[in-house]
Amino acid sequence: MKFKNKDFVHLHVHSEFSNFDGLCKLSNLVMTARKMGFPSLALTDHGNIMGWIKFIKECRATKDKKDNPLPYPPIKPILGAEFYVSRKMDIGQYNPKTQKEGMPKRNQPDGRKGNRHLNLFAMNFEGYKNICTLSHKSWTEGFYSDPRIDIELLSKHSKGVMGSSACMSSLININLLFGNYDKAKKLCSLFKDIFNENFFLEVMYHGLPSQKAIMPDIFKLSSELDIPVVATNDTHYIKKEHAKSQEVFMCMSSSRCLKDPKRISFPYPEFYLKSAEEMGKIFGSRPSCLKSSVMMAERVDTLDIEKNLFGGMKLPKFDLPEKYKNSFDYLSKLSWKGLKREGWDKSEKHIEALKRELEDVRVAKENNNYDFATYFLIIRDYVKYAKDNGILVGAGRGSGYASVMLRCLDITSGVDPLKYSLLWERFLGFSSLQFIKPSDFGFED
Repeated sequence: MKFKNKDFVHLHVHSEFSNFDGLCKLSNLVMTARKMGFPSLALTDHGNIMGWIKFIKECRATKDKKDNPLPYPPIKPILGAEFYVSRKMDIGQYNPKTQKEGMPKRNQPDGRKGNRHLNLFAMNFEGYKNICTLSHKSWTEGFYSDPRIDIELLSKHSKGVMGSSACMSSLININLLFGNYDKAKKLCSLFKDIFNENFFLEVMYHGLPSQKAIMPDIFKLSSELDIPVVATNDTHYIKKEHAKSQEVFMCMSSSRCLKDPKRISFPYPEFYLKSAEEMGKIFGSRPSCLKSSVMMAERVDTLDIEKNLFGGMKLPKFDLPEKYKNSFDYLSKLSWKGLKREGWDKSEKHIEALKRELEDVRVAKENNNYDFATYFLIIRDYVKYAKDNGILVGAGRGSGYASVMLRCLDITSGVDPLKYSLLWERFLGFSSLQFIKPSDFGFED
């Protein structure tokens, strides 16, 4: 059976953001995947998600930096990370003489080797946020040699997340390697409880005897627990001929030289972005493993992630008074109250201008998810704080100064915007989400 690139997805891929471990430059990695005709590509860097935004943009780009059309079609980005999982996040390396406050006070029995691997993927925006939380806590609360999470934390933040068993350093595979089949089975059941049908067993082969040795047990676990198996290639460099460069790279990471027999190295040049045909030569007798990669990719709602990431406005939560159901109602109340304060409540011209601006705010929320109501309330909050605390605030400038509503909210001050026919509509002609900035008010340093 011949496999085509359109029928396979690489789901275990390390980029330059896997520090001193991934040799793939993101732009080259994605362009190569696009050129090869893969429908999707995952990014699973070690212990971090720093490459995600750049990765999305590279996958979705239609033009190069010189505004020339790219020759290969965009592909679907799968956002993932290879997390380090420990027994407990509060267990680390304890030295009472050098211990810093807030750091773990118990030893991790097997040291850094106790930081086992697990691949996690965002299936939707909720999953995206959960993985962001896991990543943040792994660095700020669980760091010991590596940024770590534990099963308890993972269980709390698993919604919208898909998992796979990762490489030979994973919890499941290391137990299989040492003959602890029952323990590996319990771990599989645990992950299946956490992820439900969204947990997969990875199978990979780069010529390593250890990988070959555990393959029968992986398929046995799959059969006994009804967990699908997915074929992956632990990609650390793009082309096979880059293997030597990867070896030099890893020597740099461990301060060793190529002649050092103790250096970290991959024994075979197989950790590259293989074609589906090459993967088929390894796993062709089990075609479902290759098809599972496409199934995993199809479960990811990338549009939901991108819509929430790049569409609308990202605003902090604004606490409303209890009697108001939403930001727009509160904004309207403050605006009409301010209109009276300014003495414009009898002016038909000002009343109509405020009605029009409030309607624009409402429509922007309903049609484009631009939450200007919350945005203006936040601005009013910090402008009011500055004025209440004796901090000099400018009258305002830019297109926002043309707004009757902002004047009624006491955000701007000075002349009547209608007297000089200033255009509120200029504010609506935004091309970015940078709207009004603190510099627009000339705050006192």
